[in-house]
Amino acid sequence: MRLLWFFLFLLALVGTGAFGESTCPPNFEPREGKCVTPRPVHGTCREGSSYNVGLNMCVAD
Repeated sequence: MRLLWFFLFLLALVGTGAFGESTCPPNFEPREGKCVTPRPVHGTCREGSSYNVGLNMCVAD
């Protein structure tokens, strides 16, 4: 019973992803600490992302 609060705290941390696992939106992959996806040949980056010239990819905002 004494450690119940501790286990609940750990469960809350795992449930919220507080251990540093960053998740990328669908169709994006993590690269260099950013969520990126290839830029379409004819078109613009999808909504919620912007073009990064240095990476030559669309980066999630």
